[in-house]
Amino acid sequence: MTASERRVGDSVQIPGNYQFRATFEGSAPQRFWHQTRFEVGLDMFDLAAGSLRVLDAGCGSGVFADRVAQCPGTRVMAVDSNPEAIAFARSQFQRSNLEFQPGLVDELDFESSSFDRISCLEVIEHIHLEQARAMLGTFHRLLSRGARLLISTPNIRSYWPVLEWSLDHLRLVPTMESEQHVAGYDSRSLQALGEECGFRLLETRTLFVLAPWFAVGTWRGAQVLHRWEQRRHTRMGALLVQSFERC
Repeated sequence: MTASERRVGDSVQIPGNYQFRATFEGSAPQRFWHQTRFEVGLDMFDLAAGSLRVLDAGCGSGVFADRVAQCPGTRVMAVDSNPEAIAFARSQFQRSNLEFQPGLVDELDFESSSFDRISCLEVIEHIHLEQARAMLGTFHRLLSRGARLLISTPNIRSYWPVLEWSLDHLRLVPTMESEQHVAGYDSRSLQALGEECGFRLLETRTLFVLAPWFAVGTWRGAQVLHRWEQRRHTRMGALLVQSFERC
């Protein structure tokens, strides 16, 4: 991997509290998007298995890491390359079983088999393919056999590319195309990459066909629609979430 292929951060500066504000203070669709993806992530993570060592790789403002740390028996290490995000998370979320540490997702130096769960939410699209392979190889080393990996990323086989273009051109969010996002995945390509790196796919979900936009008028209606979309097992949702088992 050449230096030009390896990214150590986004080209656009992201405030350390960005994810936190989007989750709790953003527009109704934005809040619904983030809060719901975290709920789905917790559901797919299977944290009811007892005492678990958890790594949240690319933790951002620390919202998901804090949610995981609220589950009994978990010990959570959260890592992000943005020092402002780590500083914010440390000040915002303080639990005895939760630690935040600066670091790059493909350069983690923890001991082998030191985690039972790893989450990597909306990170893989920020790095090039070879770096993603290196990252998943690191995750494979850090997880014990049979442990679980959770990955989410925008679904390029949905309306996401149009949504990203619209958000960028309306300047509603920090620019995503090229500045943040440099790779794209659908369910098949993400599964193939995971399997190439020694993982077995457990579950695939896609989220958000129409539900977030209903939150503008009725949050409860958006929740009902989200549940209906999940029962339909649609593959057209804008956010792709897959869970894997380490072979």
